[in-house]
Amino acid sequence: MDSVSIVLPIYNEKTTIESVLSEWEKELTKNKIDYTFIGCEDGSTDGTKELLKKLEKQFRLTLNQKTTRRGYGGAVIDGINTSKTNYVLCIDSDGQCDPKDFKKFWQQRDRSDVLIGWRVKRKDSLHRKIYSKSFKTVFKFLFPTDIHDPSAPFVLFKKKTIIPHLSYFKYLKEGFWWGFIGTCTKKNLSLKEFPIHHRDRKAGSTQVYKLEKILDIAIRNLVGLFRLRLLK
Repeated sequence: MDSVSIVLPIYNEKTTIESVLSEWEKELTKNKIDYTFIGCEDGSTDGTKELLKKLEKQFRLTLNQKTTRRGYGGAVIDGINTSKTNYVLCIDSDGQCDPKDFKKFWQQRDRSDVLIGWRVKRKDSLHRKIYSKSFKTVFKFLFPTDIHDPSAPFVLFKKKTIIPHLSYFKYLKEGFWWGFIGTCTKKNLSLKEFPIHHRDRKAGSTQVYKLEKILDIAIRNLVGLFRLRLLK
């Protein structure tokens, strides 16, 4: 039977992570999907790391924890490497990804190399949506694709398809999924997009895309995007 590892990069999500795992567990069990959670905790300072050690006994959860920050992309890459299943699903751990969307992905898991969500009604701050829209203009010039939402953190793929390309994913620190989809386009992997229900965060605010950090993030990731494009 096909199995899936669900990779969750986690940083300071003490108030949300238990409910996220519980909601996903309920949906996966209902649809009789064999799964494992991989929690890639990234040096949290709010008690998340201690809570996860307790949740490891409650859920089908494998922990990959670090005492210092490796960043979002580093956490995702470590999660992919840690997985032992034939399929991998990557989602965010803040509750914005709706587990009810997963069934349609799973039913068509063999139709394309990579299946990605499309946040038709994106529930993010205005400054983050403006940043993404501007960045997408440059992205589509460098990596022509029909994908509407190349940065959506709801991505399903076969592990063996992606493992050969992991070294390409290091060039966009915060914009990991831009780099991921850019690499897929560069390597001629087939992509299929599904509209997904994007929700408000369960609690708190983004740990990365603060307004005061947007300019630095944009410059750093634009440089990374051009470096990725120039790779052989």
